[in-house]
Amino acid sequence: MSDHQLIGLLEKYLQGNCSEEEKEALELWYEDYRAKKTGHAGTSHPDLHQLYNDITDRLKAEGEWEEPAARIVKFKWKKLAVAAVLAVLISAAGLQYYFSHKVQQLAISTSEGERKKITLEDGTEVWMNVGSRLSYPGNIADGKREVVLEGEAFFDVAKHESKPFTIRASDMRVRVLGTRFNVKAYKDDEALEAALIEGSIAIDHQSNSLTLKAGEKLTLKKKDQPITVPPGARVIEWPDRVAIIEQLNPQTNKTTNSELEWMDDKLSFKDKSFPELARLMSRWYKRKIILRDTFPEDYRFKGTFKKETVTEVLKALQITADFHYTIKGDTIYLHH
Repeated sequence: MSDHQLIGLLEKYLQGNCSEEEKEALELWYEDYRAKKTGHAGTSHPDLHQLYNDITDRLKAEGEWEEPAARIVKFKWKKLAVAAVLAVLISAAGLQYYFSHKVQQLAISTSEGERKKITLEDGTEVWMNVGSRLSYPGNIADGKREVVLEGEAFFDVAKHESKPFTIRASDMRVRVLGTRFNVKAYKDDEALEAALIEGSIAIDHQSNSLTLKAGEKLTLKKKDQPITVPPGARVIEWPDRVAIIEQLNPQTNKTTNSELEWMDDKLSFKDKSFPELARLMSRWYKRKIILRDTFPEDYRFKGTFKKETVTEVLKALQITADFHYTIKGDTIYLHH
């Protein structure tokens, strides 16, 4: 690929006219470049603004900086920063490598109320909870073992010493070699969770990281959200997140932990607020549940249900909480 072709591709990226394949190739190269340069895996949200400033300052000091053309300046700074970094760092040969080694991405999903088990080509077994999506490379058995999760899934990762298994879940990254654990990362939930049953896993969030040991659960919440710390839990404060690490039930088979009972078709929850419970039940029963009023923060719920209907669960909850509900079609309204 010539320099003129590369510049043309970068301009397409700036203007938002790149195909998904071209865009992914550029971003994959940049992520790998950062990993090789720093020795750490790249993050989903790099500080592109700071990178842009650092590079332009250096080029200005060396007398090699030229202001971008006016038609480029008008685009959003994030895209400009990516292109500026790539224009300085990328090589045509490296870009050509990614285009020639393009890997097909596969995806599997579950609808609301649906759960399923799949086995990836590398031997990893995945149990997917309701309303979840897993995307992964078609050559996962021979190439890079990295998947993207939206929702909740339990992983029994096939062990390959030379090929770590990585899960991207929202802005959290989980890195393992071979182990068994649960990851929960629904878009509309207040927290990200990881529960480790066997082995050890490394958790990365932006520039922060920690390691979970067998029998530990991580809850990652934003600092501006209500935070409840269970007795005996450890708390780690990061710039914009609070990491809460607690012990799971010492018995590690899946029927003894509320985090894993969904695998036995059980609706199980512990220390959940009304908004959290409404989201959980909406996904589980494939019904829209709307809070008509504000419920007290001290309303916290714990329970396990196997075959009960949504109305049977609501009636059971009414024993311990003062609320009532109305049903209109597929929508349930909760009132305080």
